[in-house]
Amino acid sequence: MIFRRTLLACALTLPLSAIAQSNTLLLNSFLAPQHPVTSMVIKPWAEKIGQVTEGRVKVDVAPSSLAAPHQQMASVNKGVFDIAYQFHGLMAEQVKLNQVAHLPFVNTSARGSSVALWRTYQKHFAKAKEIDDVHVLGMFVLPPGVFYGMGSPIDGIDKLKGRKVYALPGVPATMLQAAGAGVVAAPAARSHEVISGKTVDAFVGYSVSDANGLKTLSFATDVTDIAGNLTSPSFVLFINKKRWAALSDKDRQAIESISGDALAQSMKMYDDLELKARANAAASGIKFHTASDSFNKDLQVLSAPLAQAWLSDAQKLGVNGREALDFYRAEAIANR
Repeated sequence: MIFRRTLLACALTLPLSAIAQSNTLLLNSFLAPQHPVTSMVIKPWAEKIGQVTEGRVKVDVAPSSLAAPHQQMASVNKGVFDIAYQFHGLMAEQVKLNQVAHLPFVNTSARGSSVALWRTYQKHFAKAKEIDDVHVLGMFVLPPGVFYGMGSPIDGIDKLKGRKVYALPGVPATMLQAAGAGVVAAPAARSHEVISGKTVDAFVGYSVSDANGLKTLSFATDVTDIAGNLTSPSFVLFINKKRWAALSDKDRQAIESISGDALAQSMKMYDDLELKARANAAASGIKFHTASDSFNKDLQVLSAPLAQAWLSDAQKLGVNGREALDFYRAEAIANR
């Protein structure tokens, strides 16, 4: 009897969070553990969930990817894992509106573009229900992508014609094809095997910090920045609907408090990382260039059909594309 009473007394002295049953969720990151998206964005966000829910919800990040980059949303729906993020460029046929972040000449910084995408999604895109099979928790956009020369700078359309170039799927690949390049399109996570094999003459589509994280920066000799920025890789973060519904209202509210706009605002750390990566790259001998006016104009001509196609898709989905695009640009500038 004394023993049972002692156990009860000990239990009553413990915080409720310690004796409450914990909800453990599995999060998949298809990028390597050392990549900044995993180490700086995903893992810290996952750890904060345990903090804001006082231990009632725990998120475990898988030590290595459990599915290919393009299978993230399908795998969450099937219950292979509970939470994931997916590159919008691999969802171009299913999710049209969020591709706004990939359009040329609309982005600023990682923070500015991330805030812009999340707020534009809430204000203009969510009603179209393009992402309806999962519960959307947030979106984030990485620093703008640039041109990488492997031996000489990419400083004009003539340096793309007839050359073999790696590009991120979506807008970068489409624009380079229009420029006459022989494009090898693959997810960023697969870019190292393409670039390190030296089967391409250049690569395009992600930032210097991401090139460093993907171990491809060492193959570049030159970086060319585009005025107004060529494109920025963007992602959507989501959770299985049933798993989300099973959480308490209190815990859902706590998780939302560190997601959405808060997650977008936190992307300033990626902008800081980009500045550091550029300084280190320059110190290592990589040369930085700014695109000439003629190169910029040629790229703007190539980008016009992409912007028009996006506006047409928006109209078909019942969204005022021009209004949404203007809103996105304004938010990206205001929050950069």
